[in-house]
Amino acid sequence: MRERPNEDWDGEVPDARSLLGWPLPERRGSIPSLSWLVERLRDSRPDWGLLESFVEFDPARYVRKTLAKTRACELLLVCWGPGQGSLVHDHGGSSGVSLLVRGELRETRYAWAGDRLVPDVSVRAAEGDLLLEESDTIHRVLNTSRHGAVSLHLYAPPMEGMTPYDDQVASLKPPRPADVGAGRRRRPRAG
Repeated sequence: MRERPNEDWDGEVPDARSLLGWPLPERRGSIPSLSWLVERLRDSRPDWGLLESFVEFDPARYVRKTLAKTRACELLLVCWGPGQGSLVHDHGGSSGVSLLVRGELRETRYAWAGDRLVPDVSVRAAEGDLLLEESDTIHRVLNTSRHGAVSLHLYAPPMEGMTPYDDQVASLKPPRPADVGAGRRRRPRAG
């Protein structure tokens, strides 16, 4: 299915402390590393009773809801119906970690092979598993099961944008980002 996340939601969200057991950092740059995010989310015990009230499935597309956002990070809830998945995409330079709260998902990571993106590694995640996204990760997430899946995503800094790649283009020939000073890479434009 095509990626068309449903963000049409205006419900009241409790604070992150209620959901995770700890508050989200407020200051940009206050998160020391991806491993810090991993440890925090891994050690969290999300309150399913609270989360369940935000779970919503749409038969046409997966549903993504922003639960909390600070200048340092953002917390998203994603509800994946059977067969639903994202396009191949990056996270616009943000790093993140996802916790699979219910169900199972398959993540396929892509790597550059010359000027092409090709599937590199595919893993299955089950309830309680974590998926890590480095700032340069390009991947696709798909619910291959016959049941809904629910995942929590914590990104730092908050995602300012992400580059989606068309499935056919991703496996054929998107432009490779050029290296741009001090380890930063220019992202190709979505087209």
